[in-house]
Amino acid sequence: MIIAFVFINVRRGGEDKVEELKKLPGVKDVASVYGEYDAIMKVEKSNMEDLQKFLVEKIRPLTWVDKTSTMITVQNK
Repeated sequence: MIIAFVFINVRRGGEDKVEELKKLPGVKDVASVYGEYDAIMKVEKSNMEDLQKFLVEKIRPLTWVDKTSTMITVQNK
């Protein structure tokens, strides 16, 4: 299981749309934040290929998303 946190910058007016991300498959949580980014999203996917496909096909096409930065968690054993 891949767990990633996606930090999102939205275009002006997109702040109200952040909650819509919760409807996407694999999204476990979304929160608007203050600071360098406008929102943070927790995503769980089966593998790296599914994560990449999700980001490229579901997140990047959103016209109100300006840019993202993805942090993939380290699985400590």
